[in-house]
Amino acid sequence: MKRCFGLVAGLVLAASGALAAPDVVGYKCIIKGAGDGDWIQPLIFIAYNRDAERVVVSDPMILAFNDGIPVTGRVVTDNGKRTTFAWDVQITLNVSPVTMGFRGTYVKSNGVFSVVATPRGYSNNFTRGGTCKVDRLES
Repeated sequence: MKRCFGLVAGLVLAASGALAAPDVVGYKCIIKGAGDGDWIQPLIFIAYNRDAERVVVSDPMILAFNDGIPVTGRVVTDNGKRTTFAWDVQITLNVSPVTMGFRGTYVKSNGVFSVVATPRGYSNNFTRGGTCKVDRLES
């Protein structure tokens, strides 16, 4: 898993193209009550390059369904109280492809992270919560 985090950080840093050190933040989020076989995984890593407004998300499910490659996400909200990210994962079970949409919100005051996963075209969703450790990533 450490290799995965290094790969994600490297992708974000390489994509920035800036000569000065980019403002890149890593969110290592531990999700309570999540299991390895769940749609929401026990460990989610998000790298956010604020300068380039680029987001990369990785977890074991993403790597399994996306040929070992993290997915690109987007920032929905970033203000003094919270940062909300969104990302999609293409999943094929049996022969039915489904796009699973994810939305994760990090509350800056207490480090709480909540995730909602919604299969596109279906009315149900999955919700979990946890906490994130946030660190500045360096090249």
